Amino acid sequence: MFDLTVASLPIAAAVGFALGGLIELTALRLPSGEPLLGQPACPACGAPASHWSWLFPRRCAACRFFPRSQLVLQLLAAGTLAAAWFRFLSAPLDAFRVSLFTLFLWLIARIDWTHHLIYLVTVVPTLLLATILALLASPRALLLSLAGSAAATLLFLIFYGLGRLLYRRPALGSGDIFLAALIGAMLGINRFLPTLLLGMAAAAIAALWLLAYRSASRLTYLPYGSFLAAGAVTGLLLWGPA
Repeated sequence: MFDLTVASLPIAAAVGFALGGLIELTALRLPSGEPLLGQPACPACGAPASHWSWLFPRRCAACRFFPRSQLVLQLLAAGTLAAAWFRFLSAPLDAFRVSLFTLFLWLIARIDWTHHLIYLVTVVPTLLLATILALLASPRALLLSLAGSAAATLLFLIFYGLGRLLYRRPALGSGDIFLAALIGAMLGINRFLPTLLLGMAAAAIAALWLLAYRSASRLTYLPYGSFLAAGAVTGLLLWGPA
């Protein structure tokens, strides 16, 4: 088992690194409406880039821009996939579910971080996929998944209403509510709350840090969905899927 675990980690990391490049490409092109399979281009100046630039980040020949965000995302995807297979190697379906979920969560986080939007086209299909995979795992997993999704949705609807009362404007977007439903479906009724608290705590710490250094005000937008998604990745690696 130890030999199999050691052998699987580089493979999982390499797959994660490659898929991280595709996630970055999707995150750049989905909001702009560009075709996913079009000619790669520098995100800074738009100059044509190598066909393999999505896999191997390199400095733009025209403007010398280096895509650090792509490299960071590829390393995060590589690390989380390796961690998922190390953690759940004895349960291949759980390892596959966690790997797939984390990849979609990184996509959602990346888009929200840059564009401050959570696209339903990324959340709703993943929610359906999480439900189907829970059904394949067991009837109990399906029930936990459905209950977690419903409870998380209700909780964030309450937060939405409180935001309306306190700030006279939505403190959360509809995308955040759908993302909470997705996280509940991934983690289940017994694990969704501590997972959401991880993301909420990270967002609160970031907000306090920005306020302390006067880099933001109480009305400054914070990419809340990115923090929720990162908390969900952490929760999946700690506790596993529903």
